[in-house]
Amino acid sequence: GSPEEFINKNREALESEYVSSNLHHWIDLVFGYKQRGKSAAEAANIFYYLTYEGAVDLDNVEDDLQRSAIEDQIANFGQTPIQIFRKKHPRRGPPIPIAHPLKFAPAAISLTSVVSNMTNPPASAVLSVNVFDSYVVTVNQNFIMSVKLWLTTSLQSGGSFTFSGSQDPFFGIGSDALAPCKIGCPLAENFELGSQCFSTLQTPSENFLISCGNWENSFQVISLRDGRLVQSVRYHKDIVSCIAVTPDGSFVASGSYDTTVMVWEVVSRDNSIIAASPLHILCGHDDVILCLVASAELNLVMSGSKDGTCILHALREGRYVRSIRHPSGAPLTKLAASRHGKIVLYADDLNLHLYSVNGNRISSVESNGRICSLQLSSCGDFLVCSGDQGQIAVRSMNSLDVLMKYGGVGKSISSLAVTPEECFIAGTRDGNLLVYSVERPQLRKPSLQRNSKSSS
Repeated sequence: GSPEEFINKNREALESEYVSSNLHHWIDLVFGYKQRGKSAAEAANIFYYLTYEGAVDLDNVEDDLQRSAIEDQIANFGQTPIQIFRKKHPRRGPPIPIAHPLKFAPAAISLTSVVSNMTNPPASAVLSVNVFDSYVVTVNQNFIMSVKLWLTTSLQSGGSFTFSGSQDPFFGIGSDALAPCKIGCPLAENFELGSQCFSTLQTPSENFLISCGNWENSFQVISLRDGRLVQSVRYHKDIVSCIAVTPDGSFVASGSYDTTVMVWEVVSRDNSIIAASPLHILCGHDDVILCLVASAELNLVMSGSKDGTCILHALREGRYVRSIRHPSGAPLTKLAASRHGKIVLYADDLNLHLYSVNGNRISSVESNGRICSLQLSSCGDFLVCSGDQGQIAVRSMNSLDVLMKYGGVGKSISSLAVTPEECFIAGTRDGNLLVYSVERPQLRKPSLQRNSKSSS
């Protein structure tokens, strides 16, 4: 009775282990050695001769009537794909759980290290954590930005951080790539900073942090190479309250107290990273914009407002698509959207609401505590939540059911990042970073003794 559930079940079937283990048989029939000849006949895989590549050369058919008849027959029967393989296609290997632990081995993920910040002044709440291009970028409540290495081996480098725990993880946070530095200009009065105020941008030449919330109604582009201010973009008529960057780094979206959303092209030329004027100015909200999601893959920019609505606009064309209203009209403080077209709304009423991109409500659940961060896994199938309870909860993006919970250190989690390897890095209100990853398996030495049965 649910179109969404129908699609989910079909996707699960097509991506199941059964299909993966038998896919090579289909390849043999359509593109491989069973397409032609004796093997094709034995597999009852023979089609009309004109459907095969090279069966007839139309350029050499001089009789127009015969040529037209052949073209009609080809159009009627269709065409067999080009034969690519002449030998049996190998069977696909089994999935490697370590490559996708959330899907295949969620229980293998655990808190592997607690990273304590040693910077001066004393650390404050970590408001933003971003992981990309082998770096971990954090910003705390004192507007101190830190850029550290994201290590994907067992090697660890302390730098100004200390590691605790006796585990030997695959992943860890390393030394400074850029020494902690103060960023930004003075904040607007009574403005509350949060993760929605920061985003990272990767260009072919350099990586940047984009921040907002400044008193001068701008958002700023800061180099992650040396911490310098590269560009200050001022176009909104009031405070810029949130920022979002498309994963491919081609567009930036900004939301403001002036109730508009602006879409900007990333140009990276003439000493500018962001275009001088917005590509689109999007209207429709009646109050301040509190959260944004920009997706080049879905061609959508989604904005959540204090007026209780989520409005969808086409990212490239700027046209209005639809509005989704929170069931109780509460101010929307968090948004998440998967590449499969699922949208999650969160407001401070402590409920999560799942919608399709067409505006149909699929599910609603209690969040069991205030949520400070919503992040998606790289595959888009899992919603990772954290908040005041100091835990990380992994939910299904099909139903919002809790699939797994991970404990912390008893501290409220203020920010969260999910790495491409499906590790979690959580920032706490006391300035620490918690790293959740898969532990390195213990390797056993082979026995030198063999019994007679195994030897034979």
